[in-house]
Amino acid sequence: MTPAKADTVKARCNGFPKGEDRATSSGPCTFSQRLGAVGIQLATGTLYELVPVGDQPGNYRDQKGRAAYRQSGLGEQGQIYRLATESIFVYW
Repeated sequence: MTPAKADTVKARCNGFPKGEDRATSSGPCTFSQRLGAVGIQLATGTLYELVPVGDQPGNYRDQKGRAAYRQSGLGEQGQIYRLATESIFVYW
């Protein structure tokens, strides 16, 4: 039996400091999802690992145990992740 792989896609990510409406970073990234957990790897090497928490979809904890949330707003174009210190917009 072969191990299951995560669903992984190449994407474009824009990073916004918390509370700001202007992106301070933009570039290629990799988005992966497996069993509800999300990974976002930026071209800079920064990796965000989010694990689901609770019964409500879109609630996560990051690798440091801080709350993170998935937010709608991009429709079929991508997803928004609100993290402790920034927001990441992931575009397919």
